[in-house]
Amino acid sequence: MINIPPASFRVTPCGEVDAAALEKLRNSFDTSQLLGLVDRLDTSLAEMGGMIALRDDLLKLHTMALALVEGTLPPVTTEESCVWEVAESVQLDLETLSSWIRTAQMMIAPLVDLVPKHRVSGLPDREGN
Repeated sequence: MINIPPASFRVTPCGEVDAAALEKLRNSFDTSQLLGLVDRLDTSLAEMGGMIALRDDLLKLHTMALALVEGTLPPVTTEESCVWEVAESVQLDLETLSSWIRTAQMMIAPLVDLVPKHRVSGLPDREGN
């Protein structure tokens, strides 16, 4: 008689998942954390004026840096702020987003861990290889 071990994965409405990771997830994962993550993203984006404001500040910073490095005149006056003030503001916004991203990565890691073992060999590693 052939001894067949139990499957190490389960088929769910959300695809195949590792059975042990699913059990661990069911015992410890609070799905409301994901909603909290969305709320924190909304709050962070609102505090910095949204992604469009960050993009605009980066373009403004580029114009100012170009004027400094190349000695060109900016197409619009930037007298209302200094280059270092704009750079500092962009840096703070990016630090806020970076912090959110690190938190988000930690929170969704248990969901990433659901990949079945038979699928792991076909996935690229974290560096994209």
